[in-house]
Amino acid sequence: MDITNYFVGLLTGVSVTTFFIGKEWYKYYTKYTIQQKQLDRILKLNDKIKKIKHLNTTETEKFSVGV
Repeated sequence: MDITNYFVGLLTGVSVTTFFIGKEWYKYYTKYTIQQKQLDRILKLNDKIKKIKHLNTTETEKFSVGV
């Protein structure tokens, strides 16, 4: 009877520990993916801004050369 209680306790302890570790991993995973998506959006926006600035400088150079 003692060995049965030992295995039940061991299984319960492992299950509870696995639950809390999985919960923390999921929290980390969701936080990481949200941050990664935000970083991708910022980088994409930064590229658009650079393209706009580059287009504006090339247009300004064309007008200044033509004058």
